[in-house]
Amino acid sequence: MQQQEDRQFVTALARGLEVLAAFRPGEGALSNQELARRTGLPKSTVSRLSYTLTRLGYLQPESDGGPYRLGLALLALGTAALAGYDARAAAAPLMREFALANNVSVSLALRDGSDMVYLESCRSQARVSVQLFTGSRVPLATTAIGRAYFAGLPPLEQQAVLPLLAERYGAGWPALEARLRQACADYQADGYTASFGEYEPDVMAVGAHLPALLPGQPAMALNASGPAFAFDEAAMRQRVAPALLALRQRIAPIRL
Repeated sequence: MQQQEDRQFVTALARGLEVLAAFRPGEGALSNQELARRTGLPKSTVSRLSYTLTRLGYLQPESDGGPYRLGLALLALGTAALAGYDARAAAAPLMREFALANNVSVSLALRDGSDMVYLESCRSQARVSVQLFTGSRVPLATTAIGRAYFAGLPPLEQQAVLPLLAERYGAGWPALEARLRQACADYQADGYTASFGEYEPDVMAVGAHLPALLPGQPAMALNASGPAFAFDEAAMRQRVAPALLALRQRIAPIRL
């Protein structure tokens, strides 16, 4: 059922959430005009929404009438959301150890629509590393972590995700689907997926599926990534991928 035909769907609430979702990690404050551009909503509507969200603490204006930053009320919600994923707490110390030992970045993510959202990310002490962190979003179809998540799903769950990807990529989807199918075959053969310069030209990454650790919790995925100048394909496949699979084995048996 489409949203406009769904009596249970609250449009005003959805528009407010669209405004909050328009903010991206690492950005500064956004004006009502920029929020209107990103959401596709009329500026007058955005102005009313930003006022309401400010009154509730979800936005913080830098001056009277904006621009706006995300407010502290969202921090409390985010903390509560992260606390609900037991796998994150169990995996974090092992991930930090892995990042330091292998001189790479390692992340844990779960799916949100056609994206993967990072729940935890640990970087090595190298001067140059992949700059992604908790809350970062990356596409499922072109990243190692997204492909690993997809490849480890049961067939019926894979089929439920495909329409979201087809809608997102439109005419470009058939070529991407072929690469995703190949990633699934690679996963069956090798136990991991890869994305060498496909999402970011200078990033090399391998990924592993992480099954749900507890009933009622979602499946997730891990990746290990590094800059292309420091890690070529051979290094990723021969050294980093086996280490990532060993990390997955250390995390997966944990029951809290």
